[in-house]
Amino acid sequence: MKKSTVLSMAALLAAPALLISGQAGAAETASHTKLTNCVIQEVVSGKDMTGAFVHFHHTGAPVKLVRAEVPDVSARVELHEMVMQNGVMEMGPLKDLTLKEGERVFKKGADHVMLFDVTNKPKVGSKHTLTVFFDDGTQASCEAVVKSVKEVMKDASMSGHGHHGKHGHHKGGQHQA
Repeated sequence: MKKSTVLSMAALLAAPALLISGQAGAAETASHTKLTNCVIQEVVSGKDMTGAFVHFHHTGAPVKLVRAEVPDVSARVELHEMVMQNGVMEMGPLKDLTLKEGERVFKKGADHVMLFDVTNKPKVGSKHTLTVFFDDGTQASCEAVVKSVKEVMKDASMSGHGHHGKHGHHKGGQHQA
């Protein structure tokens, strides 16, 4: 009886150490940045890409966005911006990757997360984990709900016509984000 008590005590004492060491290799959850209003726009018919949108609420020293992931929707995810060039809205890689104290909004027609090569199109109403990684080794996640184009445009306070532009990585291609 005494031997099993000693083994049980040893197991109890070892468990916290195993839990701590198991987490050592994982990225730390960001305490400085919270994500809200996480949305993925439905993939429109005939396309294999879409945009994701999020509100960042950042406190403390500035950090830079490194990358984003939505693994169950797309293996190829990029951070993008939309800017007016000669009267045409154009999309390309996000140049300002810094999050400063306060709120920064990624929305349709502006900064956004671009999801490429979407083969299994997510259904409106479904939820998917969006994770953003920062240069300080931390990350933040949220559950992004898939919304219709109409809902996303309403959320972004846009009219119903949509914005098309040339995408920096796909010359001549017209894409919507």
